[in-house]
Amino acid sequence: MNQSRRQKFAGNVDREHRWILSYADFLTLLFAFFAFLFSISSLQNDKFQEVSATLLQIFDVRPSSVDPIELNATPTGPDVFNPFFRPEPLPGTNIDNANSEVYAQESSLLDIQAQLSDAYAQMIQDRLFSVSGNESWIEIQLANSITFSDNSADINDQAEAVLYELAKLLQGNALPVRVEGYSGASEVRGWELSSSRAVAVVEYLQRAGVAGERLSSAAFSSYQPSGEGDLTPGRIQIVVAGFSGMNPEARSN
Repeated sequence: MNQSRRQKFAGNVDREHRWILSYADFLTLLFAFFAFLFSISSLQNDKFQEVSATLLQIFDVRPSSVDPIELNATPTGPDVFNPFFRPEPLPGTNIDNANSEVYAQESSLLDIQAQLSDAYAQMIQDRLFSVSGNESWIEIQLANSITFSDNSADINDQAEAVLYELAKLLQGNALPVRVEGYSGASEVRGWELSSSRAVAVVEYLQRAGVAGERLSSAAFSSYQPSGEGDLTPGRIQIVVAGFSGMNPEARSN
């Protein structure tokens, strides 16, 4: 009976310490794994590429690059966290082209306005000529005495000289131009007269070199007088819009 107890006790002890064998096997495998990692890290670059190529052939994989990735490399690119960073538009995109066209039109309008103000400073002082506007439009007015005679749609010589210089300034761009014709309250057939005056100016600008597809005309008879400020109400008014298709009436907003 004592012998059976001793055998039972010995069996229990063996079962309790069997985990040591599993733990030893685990440590052996772990050591082999780290030994493999160390051997891989100590390979030369040529040897590493050879091993990589062999593994890729075994698994039938096409590499995009056989060069190792540099983990410590600093990425290059724009600093988007910089408050002064402004991304450049992609060349050839519609947004890029549209913005360039808008900037060119705004610059062209301001240049035309400045040149007219300098060239006709004396006429502006004599209240015979007026130019106003901003980067979106220009409004040019010619006073009665230098545009048309009463009940006539024939352009006076002094007005032709001004229109000729204006046409030269407008030739270098594609800005739309609208000519507005007016008539006095005492003049007969005001609608027909104001329309004929606007058409006469449009035709003159076209002969002077402004493309016909850019030109349009409007008649107002004796309504909506064009005179503003201290300039005598004019018989002709020319509006140059900065954006194609823009309603010229928007300049009053």
